[in-house]
Amino acid sequence: MASIHEYAAADGSKLYRVAYRDPAHRQCTKRGFTTKRDARDYIARVTVSINDRDYIDPQAGNALVQDLAATWLSGKKGTVKPKYHADLVTSWKTHVCVQWGMRQIGSIRHSEVQEWVSELSGRRSATITIRAFGVLKGICDVAVSDGIIRKAPTNDTSLPRKLRKERTYLTPEQLIALANESGRYRPLILTLGFCGTRWGEAAALTVRNIDYDRRRLLIRKSYVRAGRRHYEGVPKTWETRDVPIPDFVLGALKDDCQGKDPDELVFTNPNGEHIREQAKGSHGWYSGALRRSGVPPLTIHDLRHTAASIAISSGANVKAVQRMLGHKSAAMTLDTYSDLFDSDLDSVGEGIQLRIERALRDNDMTTK
Repeated sequence: MASIHEYAAADGSKLYRVAYRDPAHRQCTKRGFTTKRDARDYIARVTVSINDRDYIDPQAGNALVQDLAATWLSGKKGTVKPKYHADLVTSWKTHVCVQWGMRQIGSIRHSEVQEWVSELSGRRSATITIRAFGVLKGICDVAVSDGIIRKAPTNDTSLPRKLRKERTYLTPEQLIALANESGRYRPLILTLGFCGTRWGEAAALTVRNIDYDRRRLLIRKSYVRAGRRHYEGVPKTWETRDVPIPDFVLGALKDDCQGKDPDELVFTNPNGEHIREQAKGSHGWYSGALRRSGVPPLTIHDLRHTAASIAISSGANVKAVQRMLGHKSAAMTLDTYSDLFDSDLDSVGEGIQLRIERALRDNDMTTK
């Protein structure tokens, strides 16, 4: 049962407070009503929310964002890959905590969130801004699910758009020239540029992952960085796959794997350890190969785009390219490489024109 009690304010005016029990049978009060009618309306709303099992404890919104974040990040740890979890932790510490950590979750307003997103996007990239917003949104969504707040202040927030990056695609001739200047890493460059594997997938390849009979690379693991350490895990998007190997690349791999045991790594540094990704502007072997070969500057990851370009120009359909690259869907492949499929529209138009001409010719023959 709920009850209404009259009391005197500091200035002597008459005010009302409401006393009721929440679903856990704890005594709750709400003060400051200026009229008895307002107090009765509040009781009616609380009673309906309790009966509908939609009750939100007014005090729950006092929880600090930093406390909720600790729970959210801990829950994420077992459901996402270590690298992604490390990115979330970094985003929380760098961008979200400094702004929202000491705020009570129930005090955050949508307008404040939008202002923060707009300010952050003005000095950081769209990718960084969207990830930081995603951390705050995840915390707020969990707060809603746990009955701490009724509505997430992150709802309906306008986010910056990611601009499509200008990509560098090598021709097969340029790719071979780059590989020939890469010394002991020649088979690696050929694999990245013609097969489209991710760097981490290539770094985790063992000899038994090369199927010479079927001419396939068996992508089963990935060697990636999470924070300051590297680890072996499953490929991105959790999908294992088989990637076709051109005979030219297969021959280079076969020569490179002579004398190795099935469980040995295909690609290693001079000490026989896992290879580490090369930065374009560093003074490592990759930068030297770029300089000596005279090909346009591009990152190691751009070789994956080169593989997509060569596959598409060779007549591969979007579904085949999706499977080769390990994308989640063909739609993702089209979104990523829509510029490379432009020439396909020409062939579609030409094909339709041939059908039209054939139909007109057949019609003329029928008429005669």
